[in-house]
Amino acid sequence: MTEWQEILEASEQMYWGLLGCRLVESHHEYIKIALTATERHLNHMHIVHGGVMMSMMDQAMGMMSMAVQGGQPCVTTNMNTHFVHSMGQGELYAIARVIHQAGRTMTLQAEITNEAGETGAIATATFIATRSK
Repeated sequence: MTEWQEILEASEQMYWGLLGCRLVESHHEYIKIALTATERHLNHMHIVHGGVMMSMMDQAMGMMSMAVQGGQPCVTTNMNTHFVHSMGQGELYAIARVIHQAGRTMTLQAEITNEAGETGAIATATFIATRSK
């Protein structure tokens, strides 16, 4: 996790910090982040807003793509999400894995689960590593 320390500290003042995300595990096979869903993460139906879950998965997949590209920043070019179960307040986890890589382009998958192990959403996304300036 130390390779992420500088980036995550800077990100506390950005969207990552606004959401309340935390890095839980970072491996060459996957990245796992967490968020404690509170009332501020809910929609008018009192369930976690879909945008929160999409943001978590996008963050986890973005970090995984960056790790695969040796720290090179990557951007999302496409993301498809399926919401399969509503989530409530409490711990949420996003786990991201690489499905395919070809040069600067990668396809990843992510999943949101809660403490009970229920799946709230799944997504696939395509990322591209930015070119060095």
